[in-house]
This record gives sequence, structure tokens and C-alpha cells, in this order.
Amino acid sequence: MALILTDEEQALADSVHRFVADRSPLTSLRQLIASGEPYDTDVWKQMTAQLGLAGLSIPESYGGAGAGYSALSVALTELGAGLVASPLLACVLAAETLLTLEDDEANGDLLPKIAGGELIATLALASSAGGQVAASGAVVGPTLTGTVSPVLNGAEASVLVVPAESDGVTGLYLVDAGADGLTATRLTAVDHSRSLARISFRDTPARQLAGDAVAALGAAQDVANLALASESAGAMKAILDMTAGYAKIRVAFGQPIGAFQAVKHRLADMEKSWELGYAALRDAARAGDEEPGRFGLAASVARVLLSGAYAEASVDAVHLHGGIGFTWEHDAHLYYKNGLSNKVLFGGPGEQLDRLAESLGI
Repeated sequence: MALILTDEEQALADSVHRFVADRSPLTSLRQLIASGEPYDTDVWKQMTAQLGLAGLSIPESYGGAGAGYSALSVALTELGAGLVASPLLACVLAAETLLTLEDDEANGDLLPKIAGGELIATLALASSAGGQVAASGAVVGPTLTGTVSPVLNGAEASVLVVPAESDGVTGLYLVDAGADGLTATRLTAVDHSRSLARISFRDTPARQLAGDAVAALGAAQDVANLALASESAGAMKAILDMTAGYAKIRVAFGQPIGAFQAVKHRLADMEKSWELGYAALRDAARAGDEEPGRFGLAASVARVLLSGAYAEASVDAVHLHGGIGFTWEHDAHLYYKNGLSNKVLFGGPGEQLDRLAESLGI
């Protein structure tokens, strides 16, 4: 396992880092919060057209870069550090589901558009408590009824890939956002960098996708774990650097607070947790490209380590910033809320540990 980025990966990381600093600093997230918009459409266009981020893991035959999971993880780590609001994760999961299904018609139509940023797609994948959808009717003309929540960028997506049950069998269905009977209600999210929605279907026409739906959903969950671990790694490193920097300049009792042992210990614990989680993340990204049979397990390990550590570190960051850390004006609370979101999105700690146990045959 190589913890050090390759030259190509480092170049990608540098490019995304500069892009975030120039085009999407944290001040822009605050502007989005004030405007009520889910993301900056100009920033999204540049992410897709200039950097090609939506197509990183999509094969070249479908208009993507075919760069693999390691490159995707590198990009998401930098975006996570800046809490960049975008529909990238939703598009990545929808694309991964379609690729695993191998429905040639859907892939040929949708994947080039997703890779080019022309189409926003999402996978209506929620936790076990997020509702369910039932399919009825013939394969050539099925309809969906039910509710699923929360759906990442569900209110902005033009196309949704929806898991639904029919006679006890799980299938995946393609639904246009403008289809009859579909209602998308944007939810008020704790995390200001995420756009979540409740999607309701009432006899909504859909097209059943060919392929193994269970395998596709499993693959999407693995990629979701890798993606959220990557974002958590970037964000955790950002708050660690921010908090360590503050500890050097904040003076109490005549000396920087970083000189006090209690502060040193908490910062050291944050660093240790990040190093362990980042090592697991690099291993998972490499496994996705080189050892697909081990990818699911490795991605779950990285997710469990990093999402939990990030959530804890974000609390410590607020505390170590003292009174200012609890204010709206400081950035610490933005990371704290993002840490809560990353910990539970697409399955909380309990579900992830169950997935790990299943992978290990426990």
C-alpha cells in the first residue's frame, strides 16, 4: 500500500486544491446558505467542464476519464477539506450503479451526459429507516409508489435511479424528475453543504433497468463509503490544521494554549486518528482499482474509522477554539455539522459495522 500520492494524483490534488481556494472558499458556502441555493451552478460547470470531476471514475468509452477510484478519492478529499457544495457525490453514485448494472441503453444515453456535467443524476438510496418504494405493472411499463428519504440532490436531479420492491424482489428503476406522480421536497439539512430531499412516488411511470440490482446497490454502497471517507479525511485534516494554528496564537495565562498538556493531548489524538484513517482510505482506494474482491471490506473500514474520527474531531475543534468556536461567524460549526452528516449518510455506524461483520463472515 502506497500512502504517498503518485505524481498524477498529486497533480490532481493540487489542481482541485487551487480550484477550491480560488472558486469555492468557505465564504462562498456562507453565501449559499444566505441565498438558499443548494450549490453554485457556475462552480459546478467549472468542476465538470474544466476539471472533469464528474467523469473521473467513468470509463473513457462513455466520455469519462477512466481514472479509477484512487483519483476519485484524491479529488473528493480536497473537496471535503473545503466543504464544497455540489451534486458530485450524487452523480458518482448514480453512475456507479449504472455501470454495475450494464444496461447498455441506459449507459450509452446517460453516462456521457453525467461525465460532461450536462445531467445531474442521483441514486435514491436511503438508510433502512428511510422509507420504501414498491413497483407494480409489467416490465415494459412499471409504476412506482412510495417514499424515500433522504435523497442526495433529489430536488436538483433530472434523473433518479430508484430501488423498488416487486413481489419481494429488488429492482432498479429509472425515473425522470418530471414524471407524473413524482414529488421532490427539499429538506432542511443540518449540514449546509448537502442538499437532501424527500422523494414521493404515486403511480409514477418508470423503466426497469437490466442487470443485478442487489449487486449494483452493493457496489454503490462501497463507493459511497469510499467517497464519504475521502471527504471526511480532507475535512478532518482541515480542522486539525485550523485548530493547531489557533492553539499557537491564542494566549492564556501568558502563553499560547498549545503549550498546555491537555490541549496537546487532544490535538495529538486528532492527528493519530487522522493518520490511521487516512492509511485505511489509501488502502481502500487502491483496492478499488487493483483488488475489487477486497474493495467492499476496505471501504467499510475506512468509512468506520474516518467518519467517526471526523465527527469527534469536529467537536474537539469547537471546544478548543473556546468561546469563538461556538459562534455562527466561525467556521468550526460548519465542519461539525458536516461531520454529523458524513457519519450517518447512507448508513450510520451500526449499519456500517454490520456490513463489516458480514464481509468478514462474522
